[in-house]
Amino acid sequence: MKIAYTAWTWLQDEYNDWKPMSHLPKRDFEQSLRELHDCGYKYLENFNVVEDIYRDCPEEFDALLKKYHMEFVNIYHYLTDDYEKDMDIAKKCVAFLNCHNATMMNMEPPRFRPGQIITEKELLEVANKCNEIGKMCKENNVELYVHPHWGTYIEREDQIDFFLKNTDRAYVNLCLDTAHTTICGMDVVEIFKKYLKMGVVKYIHLKDINGNPASHSDYPPRRFRALGYGVVDFVSVMDVVKEYQYDGVLCVELDFNRVNNYDSAKRSRQYIHDVLGY
Repeated sequence: MKIAYTAWTWLQDEYNDWKPMSHLPKRDFEQSLRELHDCGYKYLENFNVVEDIYRDCPEEFDALLKKYHMEFVNIYHYLTDDYEKDMDIAKKCVAFLNCHNATMMNMEPPRFRPGQIITEKELLEVANKCNEIGKMCKENNVELYVHPHWGTYIEREDQIDFFLKNTDRAYVNLCLDTAHTTICGMDVVEIFKKYLKMGVVKYIHLKDINGNPASHSDYPPRRFRALGYGVVDFVSVMDVVKEYQYDGVLCVELDFNRVNNYDSAKRSRQYIHDVLGY
């Protein structure tokens, strides 16, 4: 099993909130590698912003990974209402992955507007776009995983099922996230069991979440926590993971830190070691 971390939060100007892109992104990217290495992580996922930062200096990116003994495994991309732009970014991400010997891309569905009711027609459009991007990825030796995500067109079980029914497994599979599964009202253990049994889960995000929905009703992702500091039953999730012989990436992520990036990453890595045995 590869234990990874999604390090995009280092590339913001301040902790604990949505902030603009760092004004010194190379400095902060190196800090993420230094701190993750210190915490015991060996694998890295990051958002597509790294392609912008290192597109014209790939040797710097590779040298940093080598310096901190890290392997880049996955880039995270988004769908928006501008599909032409999304596809252009996807092609750049694929080229970046190819340049750095990585083979996986996660994709977040489009965000919906407050009060918007997602129709099957809109879901079908998303599925078709993912098929197209997934086909382009496969032609370039990259695997595409769509990430069901709170606040997007694909967040509930019925939406995931519709999406899977209308996409080609040769081109698109799933990245499941423990916290987003929980926050969207699903039983995380049963959902992992269902989709691992189907063989469509090819990548896993690990996040914990506090058990009080009223604590951040305005924006539920603020309930996310480091592993072991919430209500997700990771031991049972890992029992299911082992049962269905998943042996891919377990990628830790935390959108909002209680203290700072390093503290969260270290607490989660300790939990994985002490409780989950990895």
